[in-house]
Amino acid sequence: KIIEMEKKKTGKLFSFCCAVPVIIKNKSMKEIKFFENIGLNIGLLFQIADDLIDFKGSSKKAGKKTGKDKKKGKATLINLLGYSDAIKYCDKIIIDINKNLKKYGSNSKNIEKTLNYILNRDKWKIIINF
Repeated sequence: KIIEMEKKKTGKLFSFCCAVPVIIKNKSMKEIKFFENIGLNIGLLFQIADDLIDFKGSSKKAGKKTGKDKKKGKATLINLLGYSDAIKYCDKIIIDINKNLKKYGSNSKNIEKTLNYILNRDKWKIIINF
């Protein structure tokens, strides 16, 4: 349930962004669904990374108020899996996305850079070094 909730947050936005080019190119419904799922997983990755920042980052370093999720008693994957397992889950998401996009060869390099940015943006580096 938590994963579905996380996907509905940011996942829908990323899903739309990944599906639109395929729709414009008049590709099959199967390919559209494929890219919608890629987008959902990118959104999930982004949301978990954001939750990790909220969980461990300082407000000053993160550039926003942190600790809000815990204070509100908000259900997150970090609460369910624990901090280190949530990071491992992020790694699995990245591996799965890259594996699924492998058939597109060098055309998928930009998405790999995007995934790495999501996990290595300045805010993320702050919480990894705690």
